[in-house]
Amino acid sequence: MGRPQPPDAPTAMNNATGKRVLALVRGDDYAHPGEEEANGLLFAGLVPDRRRRVLDAGCGGAGTAAWARQRGLGAVTGIEIDPATAELGRRRHPDVTIVQGDLQRASRIVDGPFDLMYAMTAVYAVPDQDAVFRELALLAAAGAELRLLEYADPHGHFAAATGDSATLAWWRPLVPLRLPETLAAAGWSSVCVRDLHPEFIAWYTQLCARIHDKRDRIRREFGDDWYAFVAAEYAGILELVRERALGGVLVRAKRGRDSG
Repeated sequence: MGRPQPPDAPTAMNNATGKRVLALVRGDDYAHPGEEEANGLLFAGLVPDRRRRVLDAGCGGAGTAAWARQRGLGAVTGIEIDPATAELGRRRHPDVTIVQGDLQRASRIVDGPFDLMYAMTAVYAVPDQDAVFRELALLAAAGAELRLLEYADPHGHFAAATGDSATLAWWRPLVPLRLPETLAAAGWSSVCVRDLHPEFIAWYTQLCARIHDKRDRIRREFGDDWYAFVAAEYAGILELVRERALGGVLVRAKRGRDSG
């Protein structure tokens, strides 16, 4: 895809510096598309309950966890694999408990049970997604709910479309048609999958415009190389979404197995 390479890591937007750039562009510690609009979709229908035990699976800088806590949706614990990002989240959001570790070992690094578990564009970055869903099931209280807002590969074209991209070839977007079976095998039931393709087009169009609008500040605070990389990276992602090689899904499931 011929994009500029980042100055300090091949998966730059997932490291601490990349997330700081995104926080600048998005106006808060969000590494997911849609920012607060996406938060509203993910948490729709939940009534405030500060006793609710909540797990943010792949919390990044904890912007979403802090958003949920501030709205009384529960006591939030986050898991973040990158040590620098976890520390950044602790500094910025001290009211959120952040544990540094791998989602593929979640049940061994945090204590459950949790009533609500969610992931915002986090599972796509994990090699063994089946293991993540099993680990989350182990941490779930009876009747717990799982909610995901994730990247999707709706037509199986993503790998072919990104084969020469150093920063996207490792992505593993979820395959919507496989999700009910995958989640059921891990101990989840009542799986509901909603396509977010229109939303992802709108969100990435807005994000690219914001990157352009904040180009001078990105260059000043992070350097020309970072601006060139970020602008090209997200323009490329927007093109993938427009081509339907990449999309988004909103997923809900319950802990337990379907009867029959």
